[in-house]
Amino acid sequence: MTGFGVNSAYGDLKRVLMHRPGEELDLVTEHTLEEFHFDRKVDRGRFVSEYDTMAELFEAHGVETVFLTEVLRDDRDALGYIAHRPNMTYTRDIAAVFRSGAVLMSPHLKGRWGDQAMMGRAFEKLGIPILGAIEPPGFLEGGGVTLLGEDTVVASLCDRANETGTRMLRDLVLGRDAKYFLEVPLPFGHIHIDGIFMALAEDLALVYQESFRVFPCRLYEAGKNEPRHVMFEDFLEERGVRLIPLTRQEREEGHLNVVVTKKSETAIGFESATRIGDEMARRGWRLATFPAGELFLGNGGAHCMTCPMEVG
Repeated sequence: MTGFGVNSAYGDLKRVLMHRPGEELDLVTEHTLEEFHFDRKVDRGRFVSEYDTMAELFEAHGVETVFLTEVLRDDRDALGYIAHRPNMTYTRDIAAVFRSGAVLMSPHLKGRWGDQAMMGRAFEKLGIPILGAIEPPGFLEGGGVTLLGEDTVVASLCDRANETGTRMLRDLVLGRDAKYFLEVPLPFGHIHIDGIFMALAEDLALVYQESFRVFPCRLYEAGKNEPRHVMFEDFLEERGVRLIPLTRQEREEGHLNVVVTKKSETAIGFESATRIGDEMARRGWRLATFPAGELFLGNGGAHCMTCPMEVG
């Protein structure tokens, strides 16, 4: 490992930690769908084929894809554990890397409890410092965490996160990796903020606006005791962020599950997100796409399946 550190959600993506799914997908049956949050049992061959197409796109974009089982190839206990964890492919949810190191998340779903420990073992082998961990009774997942600009960490209160979890993260990063910490409450039915908001650039984002018009957010600033309250869209306006609104159908089909690979130039997303691709193209972007008809049965995409370790 030659370097690490994530400065923003939309810089040049240099290195990601991923897990190529395998036989563990067969553990998703009609009896375990709720445990693992899949829509139905998947065709493993097709699921992995779509995953490989996605991973090849990252390589083609110059992103170094580091695979979890390769890093842990000498850890028999870890490999045996991963072979029983169908959700391990969603690496973003179980850890987040910031400028100074990684924070291990605390998954809410029982089918994911403990998965973050495997990420911790990998980070240690890769030389990435672990700043700390979110632990029960705190719950927080990486899909509920993002960055706005280079000075603000965002964490959503949602179906998979609670105030104890967001406070634990705030205690770890505010004043060290961020000047501001924005806590964003979401209505019931939202798993993560990355299902309704995706920063593409300092001044551009994909957003499903309706979900952010219910609750005010709490904006914490390093060195101040009390937060300021602000509506999420108002905060984006203060920052000069232009919005590409999504429809409800686009939200439900995961069309904003996009990963920026080259700042203000290229990104990777679903083949079905044609309007999003067109909107981005109008602004000078190129969205490279992959088929995800089977892959999205696990309710995740390129964003969920990549844990950025280095972003320039």
